[in-house]
Parts: sequence; C-alpha cells; structure tokens
Amino acid sequence: MIKNILAIAFLSSSILMSCNSNDTKKADVKTETINVADSTVIKEGKKIAMGTFKILGSKLKMAIKSGGPIAGIDVCSSEAMKLTDSLSNIYNLTLKRTSLKYRNEENAPNSSEKIILENWQTQLDGGNPIKPSITRNDGEITFVGPIKLKQQCIVCHGSDDFVTPDVRLKLKEHYPTDLARDYKEGDLRGAWVITFPKDYFSSK
Repeated sequence: MIKNILAIAFLSSSILMSCNSNDTKKADVKTETINVADSTVIKEGKKIAMGTFKILGSKLKMAIKSGGPIAGIDVCSSEAMKLTDSLSNIYNLTLKRTSLKYRNEENAPNSSEKIILENWQTQLDGGNPIKPSITRNDGEITFVGPIKLKQQCIVCHGSDDFVTPDVRLKLKEHYPTDLARDYKEGDLRGAWVITFPKDYFSSK
C-alpha cells in the first residue's frame, strides 16, 4: 500500500514538473525579443514624425492665417508640447523634438542626442547627406530623425531680415532663453526622437 502511495506521489510530482516546464517555455516564447530591421524602424519613425508635423503644421497655418505670426507663436507655445505628449500616449511610445538651438528649454537634447545633432551638422557643413540614427537598448529602439527648416518657418526662426520686431518681442515673452534664431531655409532645425518600447513591432 505504501509503495502504491509513493508511486502515485512521484507520478504526480513528475506531471507537475512537466507542466511547469511547458509553462516556462511558453512564457519564454511570449517575451522573446523581435528582431526588427532598421528599414522598418525608419519607416515607422518617419510616419509618426510626419503625422505629428502635419497636425502641428495645420494648427499653425490656421493661426497664422487668422492672426499672423503672433498668433502662430501663441499656438506653438501652448500646443506643441501638449501634442507630442498626447501622441506619445496614443502610439504608446516616447515622442519628443530636440535641437542644439532649442526654443523651449524642455526640448534641450540629452548627451547622446547632442552628439547625433553635432555629427549631422558636421556632415552637412562638409556637403554630405545625413540619415536617421537608430539605437537599441534592452529591447527598446530609439529613432532619431532630422528636421530641416521649412520656408514658412522663417518668419519666426529666421534672421532680422525676416523676423519683425513685434515677433521678436512676442518670442521673448514666451521664450526668454530662446536660441532658435537666424536659421535659413533647409538648415538643420533639430530632430524627432521616438523611442519604441519592447515588443512595439510585434503586432506590426
């Protein structure tokens, strides 16, 4: 009788260990990191960046059309950060804009972003093309894509030949430490920084 009980106990233990082993294997499959190609990251990064710029650009155009550059500054100062935060939540990622010559101190680059921006500027100064940067860290993927200054942005980011005194005054009111000045069309304005969390691309 005792032998039978011991046999049953051993068999039950073996079954439980087998089940636990299978569960562990299933869990490992679920958490396996997806190997995402750079081209896929760049495509997704550009899509999100362009979509964000399109929304912000639309708001700015409407404001400038109704109230000139002054109204555009009001919209940009109040809506830009809210928009990036909102889209970060919608896409379930981290989205920001940064620049070596930032207007809002909250957009200042961190050390790695600063290096990328400086390298880009050096390449452009040498007449060479630049391309997005991709870094990977413990499953997260960060896309950094360049922002070039567009012609319509000159009225707020250009030299004194394009930016009127009243606009300069309004900019100082909103951005006391403003550095984003004296740009020309096509200059490197800054970068989009998009950090995709682990498994972001698993459902793509």
